[in-house]
Amino acid sequence: MKSFDIEKPMDAAKERVLPRASVVFGISLCTASLAFMALGPDSAGLSGLLLAFKTGQSSSPAPLLGDGTAVDWWFAFKPTTDAFPKCSSSITCMFGGSKESYNGWGLQYILSHGSKGATSAMQLHTDCLGNGEDPVAKTFEQVYSGGAANYVIWNDQFYDDPVLNIQPPCVKYCAGPWGHSKGVMAWGEDGTGFVMQVTTPDWPGSGSPKKPRSKQGNTLGCVNDDNIKVAQHFFALRLATSDDTKTVLQALQRASVATDPSNDQLVKLTSGPAELSSLAKQLGRQVLDNLTPFSGTLSVKTTSQVRLLAKPSGLHVPPWHMVSSMLGSPLRTASWWGKPEINSTKDGFVPGCWNKNLKSPKEVQVALSGQWEGTTFSLEGRPTTDGNHAKLGHSLSGSKLTVLADMNQEGSLNGNAGGEDSCEISQNGRGGLFFVVEDEVLHSGLSELLKGSTAAYVGGSPSPSPSPSPSPSPSPSCGGKGKSWGSCRQSGCTYVHKEDAKACGVPGYGCYPSASLSATCPKAMLA
Repeated sequence: MKSFDIEKPMDAAKERVLPRASVVFGISLCTASLAFMALGPDSAGLSGLLLAFKTGQSSSPAPLLGDGTAVDWWFAFKPTTDAFPKCSSSITCMFGGSKESYNGWGLQYILSHGSKGATSAMQLHTDCLGNGEDPVAKTFEQVYSGGAANYVIWNDQFYDDPVLNIQPPCVKYCAGPWGHSKGVMAWGEDGTGFVMQVTTPDWPGSGSPKKPRSKQGNTLGCVNDDNIKVAQHFFALRLATSDDTKTVLQALQRASVATDPSNDQLVKLTSGPAELSSLAKQLGRQVLDNLTPFSGTLSVKTTSQVRLLAKPSGLHVPPWHMVSSMLGSPLRTASWWGKPEINSTKDGFVPGCWNKNLKSPKEVQVALSGQWEGTTFSLEGRPTTDGNHAKLGHSLSGSKLTVLADMNQEGSLNGNAGGEDSCEISQNGRGGLFFVVEDEVLHSGLSELLKGSTAAYVGGSPSPSPSPSPSPSPSPSCGGKGKSWGSCRQSGCTYVHKEDAKACGVPGYGCYPSASLSATCPKAMLA
């Protein structure tokens, strides 16, 4: 752990008589420094204490910028490796693990943050995210240093490090109906703190140096899984009241997130409101009998107060259509968009996989590419240096909404009861969180970031399309009608969803030779 610069020379031109608060702060720093020297620089608790003194924090953790400044929220987008490779500082492995020799990686990031109603425009940072003087590292350090009285870490992809003591059990990773959600939250004795949403599989996987991971590593760039090859996002929000922390815990429960309250590598509960501890201990259970989406309001205010939505795993609907319905807003989305992909839909389209208690969704676009200051990058879900794993959305009209999410636009629109393309496949049958921030500056930045090509619309694009042309019978090597998407992996074969069968000129959902599909088949499918 690096030492802290706790003393700086005074500017001779400045007033030499310090305010009383500064004197008290200086005495407190001296006291902390003497304790630090007495107990040694490796004391995790004192590292957290000194960080608190340097940043002027209270005993409760908060979202921090790279210089230690506490803010109401921050958002960081790590672009694809092809677009912004590597980074300018060092990989420190400060939270555990050893530097990995990945075949392609990047840790540059585009950052925006807000505090007291003022928002900074997005700006590219070239230093290595999660490894030093950056918001991810500084915010998570409050947990790892031992300074946070309470924390919860959840992730559906821990890869058995640790093995979760939950039912039904997870083998390597937690598939549906476990929630498709990842993150960490922490709070102090008064119940206030922060929540940090991440999209990185396998990070973080431990909240304490006393509980190191045995195999996987615990720092970005130092994890066995190359989770920094593709684009990712991170979002931290201040939990300004105990009720805010309660709201997030309730949302996590509704989403059936994967964690283990019996393992203090992932969950630490030492003090604070008993109600919060009780809620945290109830995590790591699947909630399948409650089909009502969670909706809560948090205290941090931008143009309006931040909203938190959660999709329950038992609600078998397309995730982003649910969000559009709840917000009453048309959306442009970017996520891990791959098989079984859900294409763009127009305003007024109601999926067959739907719930009568939900209003009709507005237009939902799927972004296939984005850009930053002239550098373009893919927003499709693929495990390459040009793939995207961030989950983002912004409104297309009306209120200036930005959505920071857990879930992908994958699954089924219309389903096929009893078939392979049923309504509960993929993300339809999983839970996850959606933070909704109304802020003009953030919205403007994300709109620029997601500016690019769009996936084809279900039923054709808004402009007229040519009529389907005859196509040959499917080759037996692909499987044809009724073949599951999971087994449609052969070269030259494409999986067709039920709702696209007519446009593709095939008799139903299944796996077909790509060359046999109609010219009106959605282009995004012809990979």
